[in-house]
Amino acid sequence: MQTMFERLDAAAAKMESFVCVGLDPTPERVPIDDILAFNCAIVDATKDVVSAFKPQFAYYEAMGIEGFRILEKTIQHIRDVAPDHVIVGDGKRGDISTTATAYATAMFEVWDVDIATIYAYQGSDSVEPFLQYPGKGVYIVCRTSNPSSRDIQDLVVDGADHQEHVFDRVADMADRYARSENVGLVVGATYPDDLRALRSKHAAPFLIPGVGAQGGVAEETARVGVNEQGGGFIVNSSRGIIYASSNPEDFDIAARGEAEKLKNQLNDALKPNGPFSAETVTVE
Repeated sequence: MQTMFERLDAAAAKMESFVCVGLDPTPERVPIDDILAFNCAIVDATKDVVSAFKPQFAYYEAMGIEGFRILEKTIQHIRDVAPDHVIVGDGKRGDISTTATAYATAMFEVWDVDIATIYAYQGSDSVEPFLQYPGKGVYIVCRTSNPSSRDIQDLVVDGADHQEHVFDRVADMADRYARSENVGLVVGATYPDDLRALRSKHAAPFLIPGVGAQGGVAEETARVGVNEQGGGFIVNSSRGIIYASSNPEDFDIAARGEAEKLKNQLNDALKPNGPFSAETVTVE
């Protein structure tokens, strides 16, 4: 059975794209009155230049019951028009084992996402319920892109024979689950030195936010985020793509343009052979 991250690498190879579009609609910024129609238009316009979509659940929760209906129909639309693409359910869930079990049930059985984002700060019992779903995956929040992430993630803790940062300890925890082949890390593009250091020590797949609106540089992100096999990462862009235009007549065209631009920036950074040449990628 193909693991989730093998499936994601296959999707990236098929689309020749490491780009993930964040579907984070807010009513005041969406240029048309129908948010579901907006989401569907973004998906339709970008699906041939990206390999994944990531709805951030908070934006839908903020709209109440109607938001949940929009989320459900958005996920179904992606399944209908882009069945090989991967859906990342960005809810950043995390709690004790019984509650984590309920969260895992919701993400994988109710919402039917492929990968869930989770926190591990309550220890292994907040992670393990999510690993009971063969063929699904998780991204553990590790080194986030926001400026105040340093408040906690940069704290130094004592290891067995050395000192390390909290985010290093989280990455080490993910390594313990490597045999399950369905655990990756969220690592922000806004801290390229930390991204580089984490990649040098960890083979886990990376979900990399922070490129574009938050200031991360696409080319540098690709060069330091890629693994030895020429993949192992996707770069998420939300506002930079979905709000590329506020014109109701062309917002989808503008979104596609920004997604394609990011795709090309990432691919060009990994030349000379290119990430999807026969020498670097084999798709079964």
